[in-house]
Amino acid sequence: MIRIQLDDLTLGRVRMAVSPLWEAVSSVALTTRYRAEIPYPYAKWAAAAMRRVSRDLLGELNTTIRAHALEPSSSLTPIPRSPSPDIEEELAALRSAGHDRFAYLIGEYWTATIASSWPAMRGVLEEEILVRGRTLVTEGADRMLEDLGGRIRWHRQELSVPHRTDMDCRMTDGRLIIVPMLFGRGARVFCAVRDTFAFSYQAHGAAVVSSSSQVSARDVDDVRPRDRLTTLLGRGRAKVLRALASPTTTTGLASSIGLAPSTVSQHLAVLSSAGLVRRHRVGPLVLYELEDSGVTLLAELGA
Repeated sequence: MIRIQLDDLTLGRVRMAVSPLWEAVSSVALTTRYRAEIPYPYAKWAAAAMRRVSRDLLGELNTTIRAHALEPSSSLTPIPRSPSPDIEEELAALRSAGHDRFAYLIGEYWTATIASSWPAMRGVLEEEILVRGRTLVTEGADRMLEDLGGRIRWHRQELSVPHRTDMDCRMTDGRLIIVPMLFGRGARVFCAVRDTFAFSYQAHGAAVVSSSSQVSARDVDDVRPRDRLTTLLGRGRAKVLRALASPTTTTGLASSIGLAPSTVSQHLAVLSSAGLVRRHRVGPLVLYELEDSGVTLLAELGA
C-alpha cells in the first residue's frame, strides 16, 4: 500500500489524464495475472490479442514488465505529459528515458491488440473523466477521491493506493494526476517525479473492451445478421443497446459504434420510450444508461 499525505495546495491541483501506454502495459500484465482464466469482460479481447502477437514478443514484454513490477515508480510508465496523449507521444517519452527496445515492443503490441479498439475505449475514458471532473468541480477533490473505489481510500489528508510496494510519502505544493484505465485490473500503476505523483484506478465501462475486441463497428452487422436482439429491435437499436456499457453521451456513443449522432439520438428516443434506457443530466452533459429491463434483455438475447 502506498500512503500519500496531501496538503491543501496539492488537493487544489488534482487533475485527470488518459494514458494509452499505461493501458497497454496493464493489459500485458492482465494476460499474465489471469493466465488460467481471463475474467469478464477481457476474455474475448485476450483470445483475439493472443492470436495477433507472437509468443516471443509477449514473453519479452512480460519479462521486462515483471522486472520493474516492484518499483513504486517505474520508468516504463512515465507520467502522461498532457490530459490525452497519443501512443506516439508516450513511446517517444519511453525512448527519451533510454527504453528504446521496450518502446519498440510495446508499440508493436499496441498496434496488434489495442489500436483498432482505442477510439471506442478513449470515448469511454473521456466520459469517465467528464463525470469525475464534474464531481471535482461541484463537490470538491475530497468527494471525488472518496468515490474512486477499488480499495483506494481517502481519509483527509491521507490517500491510500493499493500497490505491491509499502511506502509512505508526503506531497507539499505538488500535482496529483489520476489516470482511469479500462485494463486497471491488470496492474496498479504509480509514478512519482519530483513534485508530481500519478496513479491509476479501474474505470467504469470496461465492457467496451469486449465489444470492440473482435470486429470493428462497421462489421457488426455482418457478424450478427440474425441474432435475436437484432430481430427484435432492428440492427441500429441493437447496436446502441449493446454499446451502453457505461453512462454515455450521444456523441460518445456515436463515435464508438460508427453511427451518425442524429441516428443514435433517434434510436435512444425509441429505447427510452420502451423503458430500456434512461437519461440523466450531469451538469451540462446528458448521459444515457441501461435500465434494469435493458440489462435483462441483453442478458437474455444480447449474446
